[in-house]
Amino acid sequence: DQLLTLARMQESSGEKAGTVSLKRAIQECLEDLVPLAEAKDIDLGVVGEADPLVAGPLVDVKTLAKNLIDNAIRYTPPGGRVDIRIEPGKAGVDLYVEDSGPGIPQAERTRVFDAFYRVLGNGQIGSGLGLAITRTIADRIGATITLMAPVDGEPGLHVHVRFPAARAN
Repeated sequence: DQLLTLARMQESSGEKAGTVSLKRAIQECLEDLVPLAEAKDIDLGVVGEADPLVAGPLVDVKTLAKNLIDNAIRYTPPGGRVDIRIEPGKAGVDLYVEDSGPGIPQAERTRVFDAFYRVLGNGQIGSGLGLAITRTIADRIGATITLMAPVDGEPGLHVHVRFPAARAN
């Protein structure tokens, strides 16, 4: 499924790029992902009430968000936490997915976006395509993705996505 999704994302989208409620897209993703978080006793939450519009097709925005949140849940150990934050700003809309998992070593943070690349020793099953799909979507809609360690030195990974500001029609 991931391979087919990557192939579809690498082709030009037939869906018209309009504006999407980022909060709505995330809520729809969470409908599928909450059971996975509950099974691992992970504290999964959306921080804040912001509901900005972002530019791009709904399917792309949802796929990007779902891959990031799914990864955060899968790689966070039982009893951990995953926080999702949306912050509108003048330069665009910022989405943060922050987890208390093992993180990704600095030296591998660019490689994880390569198709089929997987960080060794994590014990998770996967194809190594999720972040490649996410980067392909981000490039197509003009968003940027940055992977960071938490500032406080705690374990985890903070993913920051900056979507371009949606233009009013």
